[in-house]
This record gives sequence, C-alpha cells and structure tokens, in this order.
Amino acid sequence: MATENRIIKFLHIPLILLSSAVSVTLLFLLNHRFTGKLPRLVSPHPDTTAIIVQVSASILAASQVYVLCTLVNFATRLQVFRKFISASSLRLLAALSIPRIDWDLGYRGIAVAALFIVIGHVFGAVWAGALTPLAADSIRKDGTIQIPAYNGPFKMNWSLQSGGKIFLNYCIPYRLTSSIFISPCPTIYYITTLMSTALGATSAPGFPRVYPKIEVPAWSYSNRSYGAGASQGLFSPTSISNDSYTAYSYEEPGYWSRVACHYNETSNLTITRLDSLEDAPFVLLQVKGSLPNTGANKYSSYTLMTEHTTWWNEALGWSAAAANGHNMLAIATVLSGHWYTPWNRMQCSVDFQPTLFNVAVNLTRSMINVTPSGPHADFDPTGSLQKAVMANLDLISRMSSNIGISSLGAALDANSAAMNASHPGMAKDEIYLRAGENMIAALVDDLLVAEASRQMIIGKSSVAAPVYKKFDAIRLGLPRFIYISLAINITLVLIVLAESLRTQAWHHLPAFNITNLQSVIAAALLSPSRCPIHDDESEEDGNAALGVSEMNLQRFKWTYDKTGTVIMLVDLSSDVPSEKTNAASNPLEHFSSESLEPLV
Repeated sequence: MATENRIIKFLHIPLILLSSAVSVTLLFLLNHRFTGKLPRLVSPHPDTTAIIVQVSASILAASQVYVLCTLVNFATRLQVFRKFISASSLRLLAALSIPRIDWDLGYRGIAVAALFIVIGHVFGAVWAGALTPLAADSIRKDGTIQIPAYNGPFKMNWSLQSGGKIFLNYCIPYRLTSSIFISPCPTIYYITTLMSTALGATSAPGFPRVYPKIEVPAWSYSNRSYGAGASQGLFSPTSISNDSYTAYSYEEPGYWSRVACHYNETSNLTITRLDSLEDAPFVLLQVKGSLPNTGANKYSSYTLMTEHTTWWNEALGWSAAAANGHNMLAIATVLSGHWYTPWNRMQCSVDFQPTLFNVAVNLTRSMINVTPSGPHADFDPTGSLQKAVMANLDLISRMSSNIGISSLGAALDANSAAMNASHPGMAKDEIYLRAGENMIAALVDDLLVAEASRQMIIGKSSVAAPVYKKFDAIRLGLPRFIYISLAINITLVLIVLAESLRTQAWHHLPAFNITNLQSVIAAALLSPSRCPIHDDESEEDGNAALGVSEMNLQRFKWTYDKTGTVIMLVDLSSDVPSEKTNAASNPLEHFSSESLEPLV
C-alpha cells in the first residue's frame, strides 16, 4: 500500500511544537517589561503593531487548526480501511479535515462543522490577546536626586526688632533660572503665593487639593506637601540608563506638622486702635500680647493698618512663636468687629513630627504627590528649622493686608465654608477650629518647602537620595490569554501524543486522502468487471456491489451495502492481481453514472 509523504505526514508535529514554544516563551516573559527602543517603536505606530500582531496570531492559530484537521484526517483515512463508515459521517469528517461547512450535512453536521471553524477563530483571538503589546510600568532604581540636609543650626536672614520692626540682613532672592527665584526670606518674597495657599487650604469634598509649588509654580502638589518634594523644578535626577521615563519617586525625611486648635478665653493677644483721628484715611491698629509658650513678660507687638471706613474694625491678626519646646499661634480680632469674631481667642499648637516621606513625581502632569511612609529620626535636633518656620508664620500676619478686608480673615472664612460643605452636620465652633487647623498646616507645609529650597540652593547643603524611575515600557499580552494559549497547546500536544501511540505514529497511513479530489476520483473509477467481495461480510450480503480502481500503482475497492449508505475502502493490490492489468488497459470500460450512484 502507498503511504503518505513523510514531510506532510509529520508536519503537524513541528507546528504544534512551534506554537507550544511560543506559549512557553510568553509565560516566561509574563512579568518582563521591555524598555528602551521597543516602546519607542511600538507606541507611535499602533496601526502597524496591530497588523503585525494580527498576522502573527493568524499564523499561530492556523498551525493549531492544521494540527486538529490533520488528526481528524489521519484518523478518518485509517478508519475507512478498517470498518464501514456512514456516508454522512464520511462527508462530515471530510468537512472537518479542511475545515469548511458542507451545507448538505444536515443541521447537526453543519453545527459541528461551524463549531470547528469557530474554534479556529477562537484560537486566533486568544493568540491576539497573548501577543498584543500593552503599556506597562517598569520601575527600577536608577540614579539619585538631591534632597535638603540640615547640618548645624539653621540661620534666618531676617529678625524681629523691638517695636515689631523687621530687620532684613540679606533677603535678595537668588536667581536660579529666568523664572525661578529662591528667596532667603520666604514670607517676604512669596506672600502672594502664601495667601493663595491659605485661601484654598480646605478642598471641596471628593476633590484632591491641587496647588502650585511655592517657589516653582510650574509644578503642583496633589494634596498636602508635608514640606517635602522641594527638589522638583530645582534639580533633575541623575541617570544610569538612557531609557526615557515618565515618573520617579524617592524618600525624603521631613516634618509632618500636626495642628491642633482650641479656644482659650484667657488669651491676652488683642487688637486695639492706636489713633483717634476721625478725618484720617487710614486707621492704625496694634496687635499686642503674649503666647502661652513665650511667657507673660515677652510681648509680641506690631501695627496693622486698615482703611478708615464704617467697617474699619473688621481686622484680624495673629502671633506665632517657637519657644520652650512648644510651637504656638494665637489669633485675635477687634472686639467691636463682627466678621471674624469666630476666630477671636483661638490658639493653635503646631507639632513637628519627624517623618520619612515618599515623594512621587509625575513628569507628564508636572505633579508631586507626597505620602508619609513612617517615623524617622529628627534630622534637625537643634530645632532651628521649626523656629524659622514659626517666625515666618508670625510674619505672615504682619505682611498680609487689612485694607478693606483682612486677607487672613477672608482665608479663614473661605476654609470654613469649604469645611461646612464637606461636613454639613458639624457644629459651628468645630467647623471654625478645623478650618483654622487646615489653613495653618497648609501654610507651614509651604514654608517648609521654601526653607528646604533655600537650604539646597543658597545654603548649598544637600545629600543624594536614590531614585526609582518609572520607565516607558511594554509587556506582551494579558496573563489570562497567555494561560489559555498555553492550556490549548498542552491539550493539543497530549492529543497528538495519544494518537501517535494509538496508531504507532500513523505507521499504516494510506496515500488515499478524502480531502484530495484526485485521490477520491481515482478511488471511484470502476474496474471492467464486477465480482463479489471475497470476505465473510460480502458473502453474507449478496446484494453488495464492488468497484475496483487503480491509484499510485495500488488497487482499492469501494464496497457498500445494498442501501448505498455505508461505505468501506479495501486494498486489493494483493487480492485480485489479474484485474490490475485489465483496469490499467481499459479503466472506463464499465464506467457509468449509474454505477457511481450508490457512492454519492
């Protein structure tokens, strides 16, 4: 008997090994992130990438479909030489071997053939999902960035003199770039930005608080800065790799300022009128008093000026200081006023807790997000940084305007309104206290950032911190599709292995192929004579017909029962040697359409 070409016979084995190797490779690359040139090639060309993925998926799916079709085809060709097969089953198996839909199969046969075709498309979809490159995060340690270091006492460039006068030692800002100036006196130089921070310290419910960085407005913070992240806009991270990155993060020690406010009826900080001139365009007011942490003998005294109107008495001021291990702030208003009375005699403590912060920088959005990581050793045991921040906080009241309305009072009022909107059931006094805490904490955060920038740029005091960068990267496919493709390939490998063992590696596979039109026609050609089948089954059925044909120098017979619905192919190359010559000399002697009817 002629046999199948060996290359064609075993082609399905390297194909299933190829698709299995691709699946295993994808599994090993599941957690791998490709950086460098590949993302730069893939991201700008999604259309070309989609075409490449689709073609690759189609090739791999076609190899799997070929394996299935080959197994069906080989099993059918071996079966027709062993036992009778119904004509409808043979037609279905022929359709599955291509695969295609034969509309004469009937409902069940069409459904099975359609399902077989759909399976092939499912294979392609799974491969497309497993091969599609997707944007992914690749975070690794790469380079360093400078963060502030407080070596020794922190010195201020200004001081308060008797009578509330401000003595400026050296407050000329340092020009870093054409648009970035670093001032040694942050309250004096950044008063407008500080008042904007105070005004929006309490965000609306459901919305993060986003506000500009005090000395580099091109950068913004999302929620609290905690005084960390001053390096952004001043320094760029060093790089070990040349790969492009979109974000980075690092850790920085700083102070988590916790503000707690309460009402103190014994507070002696007051605002009184200094002049009595009724025709003067302005009214002079004096803020005077002491703080609980400074002692009764140490008074704070400075002058405010307001416009001479009917609401001249609507003024607000505060005093702040770090002394005796405590950081305190007290608020006072004019007793005859009405607008800002909820904050009169309010006192707040500021607790600076050394904390390690994680600073996450988004280069695409120019956004900085700071989150506390845990406690940290105090990086400034001298306490001079805390004193400088509280002194700047005190200076805000001296620098802010009270002309027309109080800038600080308006900011407190705005925060109270936002607090009331987010907590409608909160008591009034509680709203005022929480609003004051939010505003003071926001100002302290900004002042810490400004002092850190000054320390690094003007003080030249900084250390390098390791940076973890988020690189532009891609990964291949979604995990679920990679797992499914691997499961499909494992299943196909097991089926191929089982069939190989069952058929002894398809040892007796004939050359006859039901999907090959030439092979089918050659097998259907009738011999010059009819004779009974020389086996037990044929002798029992006297009505059986016999057709003999020649193909590949071999002789086969189609034998079928009297109904013409059950077919079997028999090799006669050794059974009827005498007919071989007759058939070769005149193969169409008794050929007629009637003689083929039982085969259709």
